[in-house]
Amino acid sequence: MDEQYLTNYAKQFLKEHYRIYLSVPVVRNNRLRTSLGRFIFSYDSTPLRIELSGNVLTYGADEIILGVLRHECIHYAFYVQGRTETDGDAAFEAELRKHDAPSTRTTKVGKFYRFTCMKCGKESETAIKRLKINPEKYRTTCCQAAIRIVGERTYNGLE
Repeated sequence: MDEQYLTNYAKQFLKEHYRIYLSVPVVRNNRLRTSLGRFIFSYDSTPLRIELSGNVLTYGADEIILGVLRHECIHYAFYVQGRTETDGDAAFEAELRKHDAPSTRTTKVGKFYRFTCMKCGKESETAIKRLKINPEKYRTTCCQAAIRIVGERTYNGLE
């Protein structure tokens, strides 16, 4: 999905469900690592853009990408309406459910590296690419022991 398609989808969603006009673009941000998307406004409270992470656009299933976009559109709509509810607030979460948009930190998308604790054998995974390149620089949280890389897995958000 390209940025123009996503911007048009967002415009239609906001017009249909909130009767507001989207005045900002939807853009890809390859630097977003810990979130799948975000709504940005300036210091003077002017809306600037909706950003979707490169990971979600590269690895995410279409329905996941559109769900994340709906989530950010709801942030935009609440902001434009002067509502202060945000992630975790009951009214915001209810709105996400109403529009089949994922809650924050509930969707796993991208490439993850699986590793094992050399002391207890517990297996974990992380999205930190440096861990695969330099595993000797990392320790597990369970035993503070060395790690061994055992593989990688790509998630599209539907798992």
